[in-house]
Amino acid sequence: MSMFSAALLRLRLIARYPELRRSLERIVGSRDQAQAALHETWIKLDAARPASPVLNPDAYLLRMAARIATDDWRRSRELLDDDEREALLQVVDETADPQRVVAARLDVQALEEAMNELPPRQRAILAAARVDGLLNAEIAERFQISVAMVKKELAAAMRHCRLRLADTQAVADGDIVGRRKF
Repeated sequence: MSMFSAALLRLRLIARYPELRRSLERIVGSRDQAQAALHETWIKLDAARPASPVLNPDAYLLRMAARIATDDWRRSRELLDDDEREALLQVVDETADPQRVVAARLDVQALEEAMNELPPRQRAILAAARVDGLLNAEIAERFQISVAMVKKELAAAMRHCRLRLADTQAVADGDIVGRRKF
């Protein structure tokens, strides 16, 4: 591309910047990424060598900026190089040692026993709250009881389980919070 062509494309980029930015923003989904790609397009216009004469400068600039934005996105997604990935694959998993596996199985067994000791409705309410992640209002609707009753039953079930699981490894580690939406 001659200096004259690069100069004309730069002038076109300046003159049509708002329209090009809006078009590119629709392509890349971000105003900041569109602006950054257009700025880099400005810089790279000197090195551009089109195979044929540029008949539609707006389309040429937009295509060039879209490719720059795509390349930037791909680079940002590539966080690790091959050596770093290989090093991560060689890391030993210390969480799955036999002692922790046995402790976790005993904790689950103790929880099952504690839940089996609960009245059926309390057990179902506790499972709905901590396993299914339902809100108190959703549980109340499911069991056709008041929200206050749900709170009372849930508190009683949690108190019972806490007392029965007081000597487990999960309680000692503080890992007793289940999935819950609030």
